[in-house]
Amino acid sequence: MSTHGNNNAPRFFPLGFFPHPMNFVVVIIVLVFLFFVIREGRDAARRAACVGSLQQIGIALWNYHDTHQTFPPAYFADADGGPMHSWRVILLPYFEEEGLKKLYDDYDFNEPWNGPHNRKLADRMPYVYRCPSSEAPDQDTSYVAIVGDEAGWPAPQCASARDITDGLSNTIALAEVANAGIQWMEPRDLTFPQACLGINPPLSKMAISSNHTDGADCLFFDTSVHFLQNDIPVDLLRALLTANGGEAAEPPYD
Repeated sequence: MSTHGNNNAPRFFPLGFFPHPMNFVVVIIVLVFLFFVIREGRDAARRAACVGSLQQIGIALWNYHDTHQTFPPAYFADADGGPMHSWRVILLPYFEEEGLKKLYDDYDFNEPWNGPHNRKLADRMPYVYRCPSSEAPDQDTSYVAIVGDEAGWPAPQCASARDITDGLSNTIALAEVANAGIQWMEPRDLTFPQACLGINPPLSKMAISSNHTDGADCLFFDTSVHFLQNDIPVDLLRALLTANGGEAAEPPYD
């Protein structure tokens, strides 16, 4: 039987939905626009969470400072002076979250960070040490200290607020790293020369970097967080990394 003129034939779209090929173009344009709007909103939410995590770390750093009159060292050293325990572990009991205090109690300072007991804690990485935009393995941290005699973390010594003469609001304490391969308990961070390479430099994984668009978040010693753009002048970045270089430098406000 012929189906011509059969009004009961199945229809996937209402009659007249695509009367002209231009309608396909309009639909595609709308879908692409919605895709970018949704992605931009998702990226903004992830960056806001990243800022919040860095601010929580900043508060914990000051809780430590209030107790010990210094910020924590970048690491506790072993008998030979080598890095043994990271500031990320040392700082755990200074967060408000009780679960992190329990994690600290479960950590064994009598063996290295990757000893037979401590390595079992790797999967319990605090969410606060990982940016939501990170694409690194789940045990890897997103946040590192800037370590060196010129920086605010003169490892293995401790620095106090008084030692940061360039100003707490003008000195970077922590920065993001992407795909640096640093397990959260590992006593390894960025050296001062590595941090001075720039933001997301194309030829180095060991540098200030992130999976955000066009820059990376940095925590300053006053607990403020600033988004430093990829094109920040190298001289300005270096000035923000020094703790007592005497430069008249302020972070660019995003």
